[in-house]
Amino acid sequence: MEEQPQPPPRPAASQPLPPAPPPGYVAPPPGYEHLGYPPQGYPQPGYPYGQPQMPYPPQPGTEGQPPAGPMAQSGSVPVVILEAEPGHPFGEEGIYPAAVHDFGPPPRRNKLVTWWRTVGGGSLTLSILIHLGLLAIAGLVVFSNTIITKNVDFLPGGGTTQGAAASQELQHKVQNKKQKAISKTTPVKRVLSTGTNSSITLPEAPPDILDVPDVSSMLGGSMGASGGFGKSGAGGGFGSGVGLGGQAGMVALPPSMRGRCSTAERLEKLRQNGGSAECEAAVSKALEWLKTRQNPDGSWGTGYKSAMTGLALLCYLGRCETPDSPFYGENVMKGILYLIELSKKNDKGFITEDYKSNGGAYEHGIATYALGEMYTLARLGSKSLPGMREAFENGVKLIIDNQNETGGWDYYVKNATEGRGKSTRNDLSVTGWQYQALKAAHHTGLPIKGLRTSIEKTIKYIEKTQTKDGGIGTVNRDAPYNQWNLTGTGVLGLQTLGKGGKASVIDKGMTFLRKFITEEPLDWNKNCNLYCWYYYTQAFFQRGGEDWKFYNQQLMPQLLANQAPDGSWKPERPNSPVAAVGNMEGGVYKTALCVLQLEVYYRYLKVADRDEGSIFER
Repeated sequence: MEEQPQPPPRPAASQPLPPAPPPGYVAPPPGYEHLGYPPQGYPQPGYPYGQPQMPYPPQPGTEGQPPAGPMAQSGSVPVVILEAEPGHPFGEEGIYPAAVHDFGPPPRRNKLVTWWRTVGGGSLTLSILIHLGLLAIAGLVVFSNTIITKNVDFLPGGGTTQGAAASQELQHKVQNKKQKAISKTTPVKRVLSTGTNSSITLPEAPPDILDVPDVSSMLGGSMGASGGFGKSGAGGGFGSGVGLGGQAGMVALPPSMRGRCSTAERLEKLRQNGGSAECEAAVSKALEWLKTRQNPDGSWGTGYKSAMTGLALLCYLGRCETPDSPFYGENVMKGILYLIELSKKNDKGFITEDYKSNGGAYEHGIATYALGEMYTLARLGSKSLPGMREAFENGVKLIIDNQNETGGWDYYVKNATEGRGKSTRNDLSVTGWQYQALKAAHHTGLPIKGLRTSIEKTIKYIEKTQTKDGGIGTVNRDAPYNQWNLTGTGVLGLQTLGKGGKASVIDKGMTFLRKFITEEPLDWNKNCNLYCWYYYTQAFFQRGGEDWKFYNQQLMPQLLANQAPDGSWKPERPNSPVAAVGNMEGGVYKTALCVLQLEVYYRYLKVADRDEGSIFER
């Protein structure tokens, strides 16, 4: 049996022990001893075998085992006993070899991190602070978007059932306006009336919705079918001598006009009243075209700028495009300011640049009417229009003061400028524009002296003008102011101003018109008279029923088929030389007349749809 090797003898107890190897110590590979590994006095792997001179006790379980590997057979390694330096912090029991590499001083801690840990901050605290910051930011956003409601004092008086209804309607419209505001931050003014006799100061509010009467050949020299604002001639006034007579339906404020300011409601009114989406598209194209024709001073037109500006504004406001409109607001604002400034140029306050011609009376009536509509609807806006109330009130006063004793009007601007008194001559074409302005004045609720009396005189004048045929005007078709041209103006005035009495006058007038149009159907390329069409359109619309259906089936195709690609209208073929509108006033006049007819579906509430018979009860 082979003899087992004996383990080396244990070192004497008196021999000094070498320091224990540091934890994790690994011997260098062969050939790297010259780099200082291991330090003197530390054993090689395999200890204690092959190194009897090392006075270190063997590890338990190693006795009698042969050394493994070549390193166990290497020569003995001298042991150096390291002495602790005097005063060493570890004393003599903890001696470590010097570091082979110097890594420099430890990195400095961030002061903020140090402070955060000092105060006890942690992830939970940080999360709470972040959430509090987010809540604070959200609060600021909500607060900054809060709309401040301001009270203004320019609205019609209240204290009545009508006033309460108007206030309720106003609140509804203001709310809609807030919802539609596109990136707008200006506060919306809510207007509440405090009393019918309260002092109303117009804080420059934006004209909003404007009811506009059609101006056809009203601008022109002869009263007959004249097509322009002629400075002389038989009628010397706008067009067929039929001024913008009884506009159809600029009725009581919010309820009667609510169909204008909502796309959905406009389309619904179009559907109910026989219109179509194509009508609305045509209006949109025309408004874009008018926008490109505005003059640098804010006016429209070339000669009769006051009248053309009023008509253009009525087109925009008929679609509820006000100074607050994101598309046409600037155009509307500039137009309004032009009329206000124009009223200051004349010492009497007439809103026209042509004081000495017959056309001045038409212009003043149209401009005053436009300002009145804007004033009434200014409650919906937030823009400042300094001087609008003064210009409007003075304009109405001039109209009332210059009414003839028999209830009509003549060329009063020219007469007043020349120092002459009231005329005894009545001109229904001029009268139409004036009573539209008076109706607008009534809607404002302003306590204007003589307003009601003036309107009643106008009604009596129109009724007395009816012929035995049922038409309104002269019976000589070749003469100006004939019943074929003026019946629409007269009937419309009675429909919108009357108290429900004299219904027989309206019935006879409508019978006359339907018979005439049946015999001579509307035809753009044969007998077009836009001024007459404008009044026909409104009178038939107010009539409603089968009469309106009969007329609308003729009108709508003619207007839609003859709009030019740029949004204006093509040249028409008039039924007489004086009825031609053509490119008068740069095409603005013709385009405005067409737009006003296409807006009739939603601009006004029909008389038959109202509970009362006249504006006096509304």
